[in-house]
Amino acid sequence: MKADEFRAVRKRLGLSRDEIAEVLGLSGYNAVSNIELGLRNPSRLAQMLLRALDSLPAKQAKSFMDLLRRHKA
Repeated sequence: MKADEFRAVRKRLGLSRDEIAEVLGLSGYNAVSNIELGLRNPSRLAQMLLRALDSLPAKQAKSFMDLLRRHKA
């Protein structure tokens, strides 16, 4: 997943960098910033989750993100 695709999906989901970091289990704003700048690659799991969320209707994507947030470590 290229940096531009990652950023575009995050924006389509209407999430800030902090919010997508929380949903994907990343360390925070800087980790997402590094991915979007092409300095770091997202894990395969993060890529799969992001693409899955992007494929869902907005209401289902929101419900799934809420579920992921409830189960964070």
